[in-house]
Amino acid sequence: MNNFREYNQAQGIFRTIVPDELLEPEHPARIIDTVVEMLDLRKLYASYKEEGNPPYHPRMMLKVLFYVYYVGLMSCRKLWKGLETRADFIYLSGDQVPNFRTINTFRTRHIEELPDIFAQIVFLCRKLGMIDFKALAIDGQKIQANANFRKSKDRERVEASYRRVKEGIKRLVEKEVREDFTEQKKGKRIEGLKKQEKKLLELKEVLEGLDDEGATINMTDAEAAVMKHKDNRTLPSYNHQSAVDGKYGVTTAVNTTDKPDCPEDLLGLVDQSKESSGGGGHEQVLADSGFCNYEVLERVEEERAEEFYIPDKMYEVTERGETSKGSYDKSQFKRGEDAEMYCPEGQRMKLVSTQRYKDGHTVMIYEGVGCEGCINHDACTGGKRRKIAVDSREKYRERMREKLRSDKGGEAYMRRQGIVEPVNGDDQKNRGWRQHHLRGKAKASLEFMLI
Repeated sequence: MNNFREYNQAQGIFRTIVPDELLEPEHPARIIDTVVEMLDLRKLYASYKEEGNPPYHPRMMLKVLFYVYYVGLMSCRKLWKGLETRADFIYLSGDQVPNFRTINTFRTRHIEELPDIFAQIVFLCRKLGMIDFKALAIDGQKIQANANFRKSKDRERVEASYRRVKEGIKRLVEKEVREDFTEQKKGKRIEGLKKQEKKLLELKEVLEGLDDEGATINMTDAEAAVMKHKDNRTLPSYNHQSAVDGKYGVTTAVNTTDKPDCPEDLLGLVDQSKESSGGGGHEQVLADSGFCNYEVLERVEEERAEEFYIPDKMYEVTERGETSKGSYDKSQFKRGEDAEMYCPEGQRMKLVSTQRYKDGHTVMIYEGVGCEGCINHDACTGGKRRKIAVDSREKYRERMREKLRSDKGGEAYMRRQGIVEPVNGDDQKNRGWRQHHLRGKAKASLEFMLI
């Protein structure tokens, strides 16, 4: 009664699949395939032995691993399923299907080789003209660890948990075996509590070895520190820092830490960027206030060829006049032509002590002379006399502030967020990377480098 084509889902099908014909020419998987084919992987190959069952080819595994992080599919089990069903995965793997354990073992096995591969790709970007060495923007992003905040404990909470577990073991040992509470169930529960007891003892030893009395440690990932995120959530996290070139947003250096951004990290990132890109360094380096202190300001002015733009933590507040003491903020105390220190009311201040440090800098303590009779005494200080400390390195901070206030400096620093923040947003929003899949600082660093 009709002329439909035959339709039978139970009928067997034979089809020839050529992986190279599955994707369009401009597909991202083809770009990743081309990039990995250009890499020197001899260091990675050297970690394999000639004996035994032949392993999957490392070049194939690397292509698949890079691609799944590109598309935001970072679970090894999901990748395993994709290798069976997805054309883009089949193209990269040549229709080979390593299971999820093999994939994860490969991922964690080559932690030491990955930085060299990262540097090769950065250098390739340079050869393609994707890096112009004009502006390098630096920033950090906090990513939640593979750990629950409730598992973070300080000394007091660890001790309390330890006592509860000990008491629980004691009660279980004394509890009589019944029909609904068999010997097997009893033994299994005791074994579980003893594992907790052992882990809590280890945490106690670690916490007792720390200088900080209020330090916390996470039972799931002991290396993950509790950090405050931009949305004010406090979570066990790792901080991932990126150095990004301004031309096309190529990330030229990365660093993973277990603490918020600090000045000690800045120059290491700049030097790593210079080394991995094989260039002479960037003309300008743009970093936020978390990377700023007197030592860094002195070094970048005295030792570095790059032009640094780094505001101190009080710069924006001072510029807006929103300091806690307003007109009587420390920044309003100035030296006169006679080299003496004067308060905002024009009263001379007395030098009461000078502290000298091993690195050569000094801190001079000044005290107000006419504070008792000043009508603005209460607005200036809560004590009898106002005291201020003047660091000999403040000249570097003032010169940096002058650079940032200039038209050239303001225009340069304004670019920082537009260069580095989109990269962080791409990681978290487009790739969906808001929490780690692996545990421990080394594996957290591995994940970030793959991203």
